[in-house]
Amino acid sequence: MTEKQQPGAGKRAVRITLESDSGGERIVRQMTGEWFPKGRHAYLRYAEPPEAEMGRTVTTVRVEQGEVRIVRHGDVSFEQTFAPDRRYYGYLQTPQGRIELETLTQTLDVAAEGADALLTVRWSYELSVMGQTPEHCSICLTAIPVPE
Repeated sequence: MTEKQQPGAGKRAVRITLESDSGGERIVRQMTGEWFPKGRHAYLRYAEPPEAEMGRTVTTVRVEQGEVRIVRHGDVSFEQTFAPDRRYYGYLQTPQGRIELETLTQTLDVAAEGADALLTVRWSYELSVMGQTPEHCSICLTAIPVPE
């Protein structure tokens, strides 16, 4: 991740693979999107696929060493931050109402510019929805450049 970038500099088309395991349910999704550096952060931006059932929603993932922040805008709004040994409060806003989220991140591993990937992020956390009993979740997010 770099210091100063010119607007639009460094943007790359990527294929994003998102693997999540939540409460024993494993989901794998693939999307196309863009990766770009800005300051000390790397960003991924993609439209949620139809199978996510989020309508027209765009997700932005901001990654830095030690922290991931996810923001969704559109038919569904969502904000949540993850950092090891930190508790964060976020929300999920749907047409049916607002859902309060609480996460306690256990592990977070950020690998920038690996063998094939521009970015690989793995994290695990406890998720409590509306104060319910937490469930263990894990995510692996990988961005691979699309050949030009």
